[in-house]
Amino acid sequence: MNHNFLVHKKDFFDCDVRSSEIPRTKENEVVFKIESYAFTSNNITYAVVGDSMGYWNFFPTHEPNGIIPVWGFANVVESGHTEIKVGERFYGYWPMAHYLKVQPAHIKSHGLVDGSSHRSKLPPLYNYYARVKGTSSKEENGYYSLIKPLFTTAYLNYRFLQEERFFNASQIVLTSASSKTALGIAYMLFANREDHGKKIIGLTSESNQDFVESTGFYDQVIPYGDVSDKLTDRSTMVIDLSGNTELLQNLTYQLKEQLKFVSLIGLADWTSAGPTKQIPKARFFFAPEYAQKLFADLGPEKANKMINEAQEKFTKHVSGWMELEFVDFEKGVKKLYIDMLNGKVHPSKGYIVTIKNE
Repeated sequence: MNHNFLVHKKDFFDCDVRSSEIPRTKENEVVFKIESYAFTSNNITYAVVGDSMGYWNFFPTHEPNGIIPVWGFANVVESGHTEIKVGERFYGYWPMAHYLKVQPAHIKSHGLVDGSSHRSKLPPLYNYYARVKGTSSKEENGYYSLIKPLFTTAYLNYRFLQEERFFNASQIVLTSASSKTALGIAYMLFANREDHGKKIIGLTSESNQDFVESTGFYDQVIPYGDVSDKLTDRSTMVIDLSGNTELLQNLTYQLKEQLKFVSLIGLADWTSAGPTKQIPKARFFFAPEYAQKLFADLGPEKANKMINEAQEKFTKHVSGWMELEFVDFEKGVKKLYIDMLNGKVHPSKGYIVTIKNE
């Protein structure tokens, strides 16, 4: 059977593993068996904006449920396409399930695109599946699944802000500073600080302060309760990974004309999210859209090379203090998901869901 983790679109706590028939191939179709994938607060964001941003549309199921997309590895177990062989391995965007059927298109030596009709109008970045050559350890695969999508967003956001000269701010504030995307952006700022000279400030919960400081990426780490006292009144731009509307309103009131720009990215604090129309100079950053621009400007090969080189350096930093925890799909995916919803996971851990061979 194909086991799917379904989430009610209007009540995220209403969730469970449900069974269905394993998909079978017709001509020019391929079935993947999903091997493992990372699960982070970014995946919760996919659910929160699932309707408005179309994330529920990638892997449709029976209403009122949806399937949250994840990033990881899978193997071809059935092929009706002459150019795709059983046993080939791919990295890409999968459902929280055991199996996925795709219609391969634009097949190259490095990968393919799912040409299924329901995905034709969705962002191309999410429809691409990269061929995996050679073998890697369980840990290497885990770090790659965990870091690749989040760091790509971080790198793209850094490039965007760099092009905009950081909106002439002298300090850059990152909310939810312990989130992995925030750490990726903070790393890029830290690694290139000689080029921009900005002060890097992380806002986080008091319980995560020591961890965030230990990464070494931030010049200053401020608990949320101390922001009004400790955040210096100077030209500031905010990179928001929290989605906490009240926090952004408070920062707007505190900084007044010193607030130059707010880059909206994540929803780590999804229960506190609300309309952002009252936040002046705020703009949502949609990574796939900027990726298309960067790839058009530099060419896919050069752009990917730059991202991958930066990602490798970041991974070396992260692997020193981020512990991987492997979670069995059948035994633990629901608990992991609920814990992530409730914010009960420690930022020093990276969670990888694994699916046993049947």
